[in-house]
Amino acid sequence: MRINLTDNNIGQSDSGTFFRKDVAALFPIADKTVAQLCRENGNLLIFPYSIELTDDKVGDSSVMRILNTNDPDKVHITTGNVMGFIGIDDLQIKIQSRFDVGRDDYFLHYMLQKVLSFNLFNLNHNNEQEDVFDFIMYMFPYFLKAALRQGLYREYKNFNHNDSNIKGTIDIGKHIAKNVPFVGNIAYQTREYSYDNNLTELIRHTIEFMKTKRYGQSVLNVDRETIENVKSIIEHTPLYRKKDRNNIISKNLRIKSHPYYTGYRPLQTLCLQILRMEEVKYGESSDEICGILFDGAWLWEEYVNTILRKLGFVHPENRQHRGGIPLFEDNSGIRYPDFYNAEMVLDAKYKCLGSYEKVAEMDRNDVHQVITYMKTLHVDKGGFIAPLEQKQDKIPSSFLRKSAATLSIFGIEINKTATSYAEFCEKMKEMEMTFIESLKL
Repeated sequence: MRINLTDNNIGQSDSGTFFRKDVAALFPIADKTVAQLCRENGNLLIFPYSIELTDDKVGDSSVMRILNTNDPDKVHITTGNVMGFIGIDDLQIKIQSRFDVGRDDYFLHYMLQKVLSFNLFNLNHNNEQEDVFDFIMYMFPYFLKAALRQGLYREYKNFNHNDSNIKGTIDIGKHIAKNVPFVGNIAYQTREYSYDNNLTELIRHTIEFMKTKRYGQSVLNVDRETIENVKSIIEHTPLYRKKDRNNIISKNLRIKSHPYYTGYRPLQTLCLQILRMEEVKYGESSDEICGILFDGAWLWEEYVNTILRKLGFVHPENRQHRGGIPLFEDNSGIRYPDFYNAEMVLDAKYKCLGSYEKVAEMDRNDVHQVITYMKTLHVDKGGFIAPLEQKQDKIPSSFLRKSAATLSIFGIEINKTATSYAEFCEKMKEMEMTFIESLKL
């Protein structure tokens, strides 16, 4: 069964209502935090991967909650600030952006395409299973790059030898069984680092599997770095055999946790998911959770960054402690605005702000925060950037008391009329240009 939801659907009484028996598989995971689900389910991929370090603490929120209704046979499912796909047992849930229209979740795909720098060739909404599979497959180059930038994964493996160049532990049993006395060969074992191991073999099987799928070859050739990464994996896995796929999958059920090769953990999870989309059942139980989820607030902020960085805005990185501004003369009290330049401070908000007529209607803490950044940076313009469900007739702006400084609510309209993904992308480029022009006012 497939369930389509939108993020942040609290208060939408006309959506998210289902028969209790149809969603029984969701009860064990409802109300659990994102961080808890991630810890308990190795096949659930959360993005950004260090989600507990995001500013909005989305790891402390739940993916969904199940509420009773007036009808004892029905329940209402509410969602938080998370989008993506999640599956448990025979139940599949797709959570798209509430700023999307209908079942064509173009906006989620568009933001991911811009943020993760991959190319979407088409969105196949005729076959929902293929739609999810294509989406997960498009993520492969990004995770492959992140992993191989830490170096090609290697680990110790045991090798069996039978020659006269002994340099390991003698295997008495095999030596007696294989060798004629005094011929010169000795059976022995060595333990050496190897690039051809269970994890790199899993990546190789994923590459070979993708080559057989629609768009798969194009995904693997999306840019020069991806081509070189694929070539490196193939060169370092000479023991690859297609018939070993199920065995390799079973050996990768335990997700790697290496203090240095941290980028391989999400890649390993993604590879298993790509192979699983072909209905390879590798889980140990029927209630196993798998999927890929995205922090909506983080994704919106990073999407906005793809636009503002071309205009010279600084986008501080809180997790890497880069680009912050000190509040005090002794350089203490480091803070991290979302975006700033020599003239303006901007704060990205993944919220419905299009109906606000005055900046004073904004959350007081958000207003105080931006004013603090403006004062520290000595700039007279500040504001908030939100998704818009319709075009702004006028940008809400307010002057600060006894000051020439202004706070405004800017927005990027999300297209609702496109009939194809290609058309949606073109329309969004127009909306982005309108947003850029609004910053100059």
